[in-house]
Amino acid sequence: MSEAPTRRGSLRERKRAATIDEIKSVALDQLAADLGQMTLRGVAREVGLTVQSLYNYFPSREDLITALVADAHNALADAVQAAGREHQALPAPERLVRVALTYRRWAVEHRARFLLIYGTPVPGYRAPEEGPTTGAARRLGATLIEVVFGDWSAAEMAGIRRPGEDARPISALATAAELLSPGMPPAALGLGLDLWGRIHGLVMLEILGHLPWLGPDAEANYRDAMTRAAADVQRVREHGA
Repeated sequence: MSEAPTRRGSLRERKRAATIDEIKSVALDQLAADLGQMTLRGVAREVGLTVQSLYNYFPSREDLITALVADAHNALADAVQAAGREHQALPAPERLVRVALTYRRWAVEHRARFLLIYGTPVPGYRAPEEGPTTGAARRLGATLIEVVFGDWSAAEMAGIRRPGEDARPISALATAAELLSPGMPPAALGLGLDLWGRIHGLVMLEILGHLPWLGPDAEANYRDAMTRAAADVQRVREHGA
């Protein structure tokens, strides 16, 4: 009588999972070295497989890149979500700062993966519509929204107003809000996008090498910038604009 598979899966399943991880690692290294040079033949050669064998794991180069992009989105979402839960008891502004620092730290520590989703597009690659990359990107967006607005009351959310002369909702914001967090006011998503731009912008400048003069003070400067951003969000929460 054969033994039932354990919770870890059968030996064959574990070997397949390990091979997939190795394929992804090699492919990511090749993409980091040269976006245009990653090929299934080159990956197969380095992993020690034939191209035909590699097709059993990823039928095409596009499938492999799609898996890498979705993995990166989900890994960043996991880190952001974990930070939000870890610091849930902190006042909202400080929690935002801690989550933003986690976002930066993940990007710095996983530069190739971060640039795969936010850097120069891979030549010839187009993500499938409504495929794994879309779902993973939306999950990251929804995770950030939960961190920022999770403890806001309905009245606080409804009280957000777009600044400027034209305060009418932007239709694209309304559509995106329904995708990411049904029932969310469009102006709230606008505020969230503004915050993400501040969180993300400095990170991109840093990992693309535009802030070398900050040296070891890069994290401290980022913390100061995020403290100001969190204070701005808190003022909107308290005053509506």
